[in-house]
Amino acid sequence: MSLDGDTLAVGALGEASSAVGVDGGQADNSAIYAGAVYVFVRTGGVWTQQAYLKASNTDEDDYFGGSVSLDGGMLAVGALGEDSSAVGVDGNQADNSAAQAVAVYVFR
Repeated sequence: MSLDGDTLAVGALGEASSAVGVDGGQADNSAIYAGAVYVFVRTGGVWTQQAYLKASNTDEDDYFGGSVSLDGGMLAVGALGEDSSAVGVDGNQADNSAAQAVAVYVFR
């Protein structure tokens, strides 16, 4: 979990939806341990879900949301089991040749 003011990001590394990106379908459970992050906002003491986040390349066993850090409107999300051998920023996410290489996804 990470809290910044009235915004809370909660990682759910065991979540199993195969959705990708922001606010995709949460009901699908076909990607075991793909992971997700839920973002909540507090208004007047009431917490409401603002976003449901998934990796842009969701796969089983990626553990997206294994770590989260929220600061000033920017959210960094770790995927502890991501297998891409991509190097640097915006590499080839489809190449899963590096078992559990780990990745970080940034949302603004």
